[in-house]
Amino acid sequence: MYDRTVNNRELTFEPSGGLINASLVMQDKETDSYWPIMRGSAVEGELKGTSLTEVAVNKKMKWKDWKRKHPGTLVLSVAGREDSEQVYEGYFQSQDGFRDVNASDTRLQTKAPIFAFRWQGKNYAAAFGTFKNGHTWRLDDTHVFLFRAPSDELFKSTAAFLTTNEFAVEGGRWRTGGTDCEFSPESQTFVGQGQCPQPLTGFDTFWYNWSLNNPDTLILK
Repeated sequence: MYDRTVNNRELTFEPSGGLINASLVMQDKETDSYWPIMRGSAVEGELKGTSLTEVAVNKKMKWKDWKRKHPGTLVLSVAGREDSEQVYEGYFQSQDGFRDVNASDTRLQTKAPIFAFRWQGKNYAAAFGTFKNGHTWRLDDTHVFLFRAPSDELFKSTAAFLTTNEFAVEGGRWRTGGTDCEFSPESQTFVGQGQCPQPLTGFDTFWYNWSLNNPDTLILK
């Protein structure tokens, strides 16, 4: 999710109808600039080269789980029709990318599911399998924590956090040093006293979709 305010100006975004390396491209009405979702910056138009600000409030889950938490949710429809068809079933089952687009970077398989993020001007990615039940990395003076339960599907969001304190496992539970903050797998948040880790924005996506748009990505192993 991105903030629609750019250079103190609120923009109105809509689908452009185009794709770049199988990545959806937005277009704003005010400046007619084009913004690939996986790049987060304008590639053409008045604001070419301008970056968007990511907002860490999005949550990916199955409809049944969302409905249980928010039973009063309204569903977007077109002319009164709600889309209930499994239009992506073939795509998820295939080893190839959209319209047979494949990764040119073979460090990971084309459809390997990853969590990708940007930090201090660099692009990073970690395959889902490297942080089942939690894993931590140190990036300069910052510690990054990623978590997915062993049974998590593609439809679930990766729990991602960062802090200047080190992460450690105590009694099977992840905690942060110097605080009383403990990670709850159920709520996928850190709870407790002290300065708890902050959410890290990023993307749950496939390797080909991210790497083709961000070819200088560093892989966390």
